[in-house]
Amino acid sequence: MLCKTAVARKILAHCWSLDLSVKHAAIYKIDADYHFRAAVQASLLVIQFGSQSTNQTATVYPGLTVHGASGTLAYQDGTLIADLDMHRRWRHLEGDDRPAWRSGIKHDCSRVMELRRHDGQYRNGLAELVSLEDTYLFPMLKSSEIAGGSAKFSGRWMLVPQRRVGDDTSIIEDYAPLTWNYLQAHADLFKRRKSSIYRGKSRFSIFGVGDYSFSPWKVAISGFYKKLNFVSIGSADGKPFVLDDTCYFLPCPTQAAADYLVDLLNSDIARAFFSSYVFWDSKRPITVDLLARLSLRLLANELGTQATYDSLFGESSRRKTNAARKQKATTAGKLALWSA
Repeated sequence: MLCKTAVARKILAHCWSLDLSVKHAAIYKIDADYHFRAAVQASLLVIQFGSQSTNQTATVYPGLTVHGASGTLAYQDGTLIADLDMHRRWRHLEGDDRPAWRSGIKHDCSRVMELRRHDGQYRNGLAELVSLEDTYLFPMLKSSEIAGGSAKFSGRWMLVPQRRVGDDTSIIEDYAPLTWNYLQAHADLFKRRKSSIYRGKSRFSIFGVGDYSFSPWKVAISGFYKKLNFVSIGSADGKPFVLDDTCYFLPCPTQAAADYLVDLLNSDIARAFFSSYVFWDSKRPITVDLLARLSLRLLANELGTQATYDSLFGESSRRKTNAARKQKATTAGKLALWSA
């Protein structure tokens, strides 16, 4: 079968999940642009059936006339493995103490929610110049900026009307009337959002938001770009950065913790572990499920830095951090959304 490479993998995964008797499978990559003027990743998928036992691996070749294989993909425990040899080498780094990776904020209304400061006011995606309180505004980084590696503040701000999913947005009228009037003036654009996740929720609701969104430091990666590049992110103008929903991140209490995790995750071993699962021709090759597979504690042990890891993220460190956050949240007040 001649098909997209991603479709070839889905067909194989379907066969293997049903324990169909696959005797042999192979994927031969082709240059679809050269042969068909099609800008897609395509392959010739070959499957032979008939064996009593299922062979849940497939040999991958870089071309139709190339004899040497470029690798082997496999199906194990319900998961497709991109590089079987690399997976066997590093699979011991999977563990139960996996970190809680988070996604950035989803609002589906960028023309209203993303703004740039201009002479003391803010200009939105509709080219409107508006005056807003800074209470609900946070410096923002997009996926492309994270992928670039520098993570420098580009002057973009995000309006974040909720601290947590489900919060009542009507309180904005009391604490930030200019912001409330601005949202009201564009209520029709919010009503046009197509995703069903907004149905039955508070007006101007967003998703992918929680206390973690306002952590003082973050270790982030872009989910769209085809590179394993983690960056440390702090704050701008005294407020923590928030990210768009195509980014993933680990919230960190301090710069030392964030810088340490960046070094850990950008190590050759971590890249090899992730690469054993990644299919780079996917629309979003990096996902939360992928990132969460890696045990940071086991990785730290592999790199000989477990003592540092435990000092930054051990139980005693977590208790101190949580106590400090609770104290800060108590004294900050409702309006200081970013400070908890």
